Amino acid sequence: MTSRLVWLTPLAFVLAACQPAVGGSQTKVTSWLDEAKPAPWNTPDPSVPVAPRISQALDPRCRDLARPPELEEDGRVRDRGWDLVGAYQGGWRIVVIRGTAGYDGMCRPRSYQDFVFVRGVFAGTLSPQTMDSRTDGALGRVFVQSGRRLTGEYARYTPADPLCCPSGTTSVTFEIENDPPLLRPVSASTSNR
Repeated sequence: MTSRLVWLTPLAFVLAACQPAVGGSQTKVTSWLDEAKPAPWNTPDPSVPVAPRISQALDPRCRDLARPPELEEDGRVRDRGWDLVGAYQGGWRIVVIRGTAGYDGMCRPRSYQDFVFVRGVFAGTLSPQTMDSRTDGALGRVFVQSGRRLTGEYARYTPADPLCCPSGTTSVTFEIENDPPLLRPVSASTSNR
């Protein structure tokens, strides 16, 4: 009986540690997306940020899926070490390009960022830090609404959410200031499913 109890105790401890916290003991991590009016982070700097270094080796099969540069702006993002992923979004002389520094085991972007160009000038990023697929704050869709406004939709996860299914979405509206073009968040609102 004693040996069985010793065997089950570590297993029970591990299982309990893997369960989400209940009640008021959960620790809520504050995100820039939790603010109704997020603080701006872009500065009038025409250079695209350099891709962060990823410690793990990149799977060549994932890199083969990267989009080849088509636009001059694509080349500028690629030249800074980012792989181009997905289609670029565009309209009203605005181009939004997604670049990633790495991939997960299913070739989803890790340490990715979306770059906004206005009339060929880099205007900023759509997040103050890089993002990982299937995590809180991961940017999904981008909508170019006019020559001065665009919206991004970000996945919102709680500790209880499975990776497949975030329980909410935060929509952030951005405006573009002119001369030089500069991207600034103006509002954020979260909806739960």
